[in-house]
Amino acid sequence: MENEKTSKKPERIALILIVITLAANAVLTGINVYLTVQFNQNLTNLGFQSSMSNSTSVIIARASDSNLGKPVTYFSQEGVIKQTIHYGILCAAVQVVTPHYGALTIRLKNFYTTESEYLSSERRNETEISYADEKESHVYILVPRLNQISAQLHLKAQVYLNPEKLPPKGESVQFSLGHLSLEAESFDFETQTKVASEFSAEIYIVLEMPQ
Repeated sequence: MENEKTSKKPERIALILIVITLAANAVLTGINVYLTVQFNQNLTNLGFQSSMSNSTSVIIARASDSNLGKPVTYFSQEGVIKQTIHYGILCAAVQVVTPHYGALTIRLKNFYTTESEYLSSERRNETEISYADEKESHVYILVPRLNQISAQLHLKAQVYLNPEKLPPKGESVQFSLGHLSLEAESFDFETQTKVASEFSAEIYIVLEMPQ
């Protein structure tokens, strides 16, 4: 009897180990499934639900509102300041999923000037936003799969003022100059195809008279 009991002990231990192993595998499988689902869900939330097998690119582009600050140049006529030039940086975040090597181009599209008492009503529509380096666009290289590009776009604003609403010397006023729309466009070197996405930002300036 003792030998019988002794011989059954290894069998029980082996059975327990098998049960533990199966339970651990089940837990790990569940974790893997959960992580896979979460990963796919995150890609979907980011807008990358398109499959890479269809050989198309996906772009998500966003920009933060930008304050171009105080004037760096003043233009006056008969002693009255009527125009200012401002420089500043617009930060843009662009995510591109692409199956091949390519290029991303960020260009300025349109600028919609706000109606403000500080701007000349006659020349308000002449307000201009451009790249500070006078280029028409900025280009970045893309590699296969996910590209995350943090672009710092240097802007120049040409502003026509309302002389009757200039702040007194020593004081400053900040206001919205208008709404800037931009376009991010990817070009696939292999398929020769383009995919574009528009995004926008509010542009602010600070108006202050020279001492």
